[in-house]
Amino acid sequence: MIHDTIIARASAPGSAMRGIVRISGPHAFIAASSIVESPDTLAFEQRSSCVEVRIVLPSFPLFPAKLLLWNAGYSYTGDETVEIHTIGSPVLLDAILVALLSVSDSVRLANPGEFTLRAFLTGRLDLAQAEAVLGVIDSASDVDLKMALHQLAGNVSAPLSVVRRHLFEMLVQLEASLDFAEEEIPTVSTEELHRTLTDALRQIEQIRHQISHRGIAGGKPKIVLTGQPNVGKSTLFNKLTGCDAALVSPLAGTTRDYLEAEIDWEGIPCVLIDTAGIDGRDETADGGRQTADELNEIAQTKAQELLKQADVVIHCFEELSRIKAQRHEVENTIFFQTKTTNESLDSLIKEVVLRLRCQLEYGMLPNTALRCRESLLSASESLRRALTLTDGSLIALELRNTVNQLGLIDGTVHTEDILDCIFSRFCIGK
Repeated sequence: MIHDTIIARASAPGSAMRGIVRISGPHAFIAASSIVESPDTLAFEQRSSCVEVRIVLPSFPLFPAKLLLWNAGYSYTGDETVEIHTIGSPVLLDAILVALLSVSDSVRLANPGEFTLRAFLTGRLDLAQAEAVLGVIDSASDVDLKMALHQLAGNVSAPLSVVRRHLFEMLVQLEASLDFAEEEIPTVSTEELHRTLTDALRQIEQIRHQISHRGIAGGKPKIVLTGQPNVGKSTLFNKLTGCDAALVSPLAGTTRDYLEAEIDWEGIPCVLIDTAGIDGRDETADGGRQTADELNEIAQTKAQELLKQADVVIHCFEELSRIKAQRHEVENTIFFQTKTTNESLDSLIKEVVLRLRCQLEYGMLPNTALRCRESLLSASESLRRALTLTDGSLIALELRNTVNQLGLIDGTVHTEDILDCIFSRFCIGK
């Protein structure tokens, strides 16, 4: 149970027309009443209200303010909360904080992220939503903001919470049938168990695929150019970046190492990568691969690794006939003809941006993805093992691990270290 009341300046540092001081905790109304001219104006029975008051501070004349008040259970934190909106003078706001701190020993300055931490602890937000609050604050583009708002709305953790609930219900039934085998308790059929585990594994794998590369390279999406050697990838790279960063030559295999450049397309910061040409190596009789030389082998391996990390792949072809002959639907691949009289790249850029927006707006924030990656992997591996087992007690063991790992994502299961890691990134007042 929360016993102390926290206060902090909730508006941005510096002078402004309006400044905000936030108070939250069991003594929020008492603390706010101590600095207003007519304390009775704060008495109310509504869930929330707004009242106009005048603030009384030592060494200052009376000045106007608006107080936004929420009863416990209806505020952002879930506790009694008051926001003081007044003149945005740093000196004045500091004086308000000093006056509030003198009200009681139970009133103290808030730690970084403590308002959002309390929202999590009181069940107003889950852990992924709490991280989304920081994502909203730190958004550097409209796409970043939309992704953070999507996660804040619960659209990331909600599907996993449903999976967790179904698995937990299955675990309860399974353990009950094991613990009370002699009682007339309905047992879980093999078909129902297999169906539930398979469906859960499918959903977890879909989410793992969506976030598999999020959080890498500062969270910026990767656009990878690929295709056969000497197909025009490096020329396209130079055109897209607006500089001659890539060496262009009629000789095949000019690009051995990969090149990357940071670009910004329609407000989406991303990384464009030019890879070595895929040389179409043939299989040898003994299963090995024929390579031109050791350097080419390394370049080919690196190119394949980058393709696996790509958010969007631009597969380059010289001739339209070859595109038609070899083209097949790939989820994140755009096929582009490099040798064409049309020099405009607008349509290509628009197609890339469209795909990135679809991925990013409904993806997972980088910090959340990094935190959840190991939990999702562990949950997936446990389900795979459970599907191969026949012993009920061993299946229950794997199910319990899966349920716990999914709980780490939405905060149903959490440790102090996890909370410290997340909320230490917040600023004071949030």
